[in-house]
Amino acid sequence: MNKHIFPSDLSIEELQKQVTNADLAFEASLMELANALSAEKELFLIGLTGPTCSGKTTAANMLTARFSQAGRTVHVVSVDDFYYEKNRLLKLSKESGKEGLDYDSEKTIDTAFLQECLLSLFSGKPTDLPHFNFYTGLREPGARVIPQKNDLFLLEGIQILYPSVNAILQGVAYKSIAILPQSGIAVGGHTFLPNEIRLLRRLVRDVIYRGSPASFTFSLWKNVRENEEKNIFPYLPTCNFTVDSTMPYEIGVLKPFLINLLAEMPKDDPFAETAKEILQSIQNVQPVNSAMISPNSLYREFI
Repeated sequence: MNKHIFPSDLSIEELQKQVTNADLAFEASLMELANALSAEKELFLIGLTGPTCSGKTTAANMLTARFSQAGRTVHVVSVDDFYYEKNRLLKLSKESGKEGLDYDSEKTIDTAFLQECLLSLFSGKPTDLPHFNFYTGLREPGARVIPQKNDLFLLEGIQILYPSVNAILQGVAYKSIAILPQSGIAVGGHTFLPNEIRLLRRLVRDVIYRGSPASFTFSLWKNVRENEEKNIFPYLPTCNFTVDSTMPYEIGVLKPFLINLLAEMPKDDPFAETAKEILQSIQNVQPVNSAMISPNSLYREFI
C-alpha cells in the first residue's frame, strides 16, 4: 500500500498549493485513462465502480466531460437509481435481521427493471430512467434518454460488480474502471488507512446529502464492510482499470465537519466510543478550509 505523508504545519499559501496540485494530479490521471478509452471507437459501455465513498459520481462527470470533448455523447446511468423503494428495503432488512434501510446488499437492486432499461437503451429506444430520492426512499421519474448512433453509456455504481448486475452487461463492447482510495495518509501522528478514509468520507457525506446522523452511518458500517468483502473486493481485480482516489489533504478537509458531527454525540450512544476515537485521531490534523477545494474537485462529492 502506498502512503501519503501530509504535513500539519503548512502556511495558507502552501496548503492551497498542496490542495490544487493533488486535485490536478487526480484529474490528469483520470484524463489519461479517458483518452485511452476514447480511442476505442467500438466501445459502447463503460462500467465505473468501487466501494462506497470512492468518488464514483465525480469521476463519472469528469469522464463524461472528456468523452464529450472527444466527440462522444455520453449517457450516465446510476445503478443507485434502481434501488427498491423504502418499504421493500425495510422488508429486506427485516428478513436479513438488519435494522433500518439497507442500501448495501445485492438484493436491494431491482435488477429486472435495470435490465429492462439497459436493453431498451442498447436497442436504441427512447428510455425513461428513474431517479432514487434518498430523503424519501422513493423512486421518482428521471431523465428520458434518446440514444443515437455512436453514443456511449457510462454505468456508475458499486453494484455493477454484483454477479446479478454484471451478467446484464455481458454481450456488448464493455470496459470497466474501479475507483477507490488505495493509499494511506500519515498526518497528525496517525496513519489513516483506505477503509478508514472511506468511513470518514461517508460520515460527512451521509449527513450532508442523505440526512443521516453519524450513529446511523456507524450502525450500517459493519454490514457495508461485510457486503464489500463478499460482493465487491473479490471482483475488483476483474476490472480493466483501477484509479486511486486518495487525496493527501482530505483528512484536514473532513476534520471540521467531523468535529461538528461527532463532538455532540450523546455519551449513551452505542457508537460514542467510536466517535471519541475518531476525534482523537484527527486532533493534531491541520484543518483545511473547504473553500480551498475547487468546485470541480473530486472532493466536492463528500462535503
